[in-house]
Amino acid sequence: MSSELGLRERKKLETRRLLAEVATRLFAEQGFDAVTVADIAAAANVSDKTVFNYFPTKEDLVLNGREEQESELLRAVRERSAAEPVLAVVRRHTLAIAERLNALPAERRAAFRKVIQSTPSVHTRIRQMSLQSEEQLAQILAEQTGASAGDPTPRVVASIIGVLTRLAYGVGGGPAGKRRSHAETVESIVNAFELCEQGLAAYGVRTRP
Repeated sequence: MSSELGLRERKKLETRRLLAEVATRLFAEQGFDAVTVADIAAAANVSDKTVFNYFPTKEDLVLNGREEQESELLRAVRERSAAEPVLAVVRRHTLAIAERLNALPAERRAAFRKVIQSTPSVHTRIRQMSLQSEEQLAQILAEQTGASAGDPTPRVVASIIGVLTRLAYGVGGGPAGKRRSHAETVESIVNAFELCEQGLAAYGVRTRP
């Protein structure tokens, strides 16, 4: 039974990834607004209902990987050892995401960038996801550090972490619209974390498990 459930879950993940890849490619080729859910379903050889079952909105189709990465970060912070600072976990996660994105086929990365840059509603959805993730992260930090209800520190730290993790996507800095190379992305991550470590190096270390 457990192997059957495992296979079922793998198939669900494969379907999610297929739908996200097909949708992103169509959005890049034809424009976000011009592509319908029916178009995506037809290209992926599934029903319209299947698309909606996996993704409530078209924006979520583009950001499938982003949602997984936000969840991974929260889990890593929540499950880290009591002696490990928060910043160390986040730095490791951010560098891993940068490597993962760099390993994607160039055409997929290009399609994703094109959709992101040309679709305001996707930008809005990214911001919503980031705010939600930062709020959840602040709650985890408050619980782990025993912060009082009125202490703003966990929320401030969560916001800083949110900015740091977004460096993995290779955007920001330089001329408008210019994307960093992978080497430049890694360098920016390392430099930003080193700067923050001057003041946040031991934040999150706990004296109890």
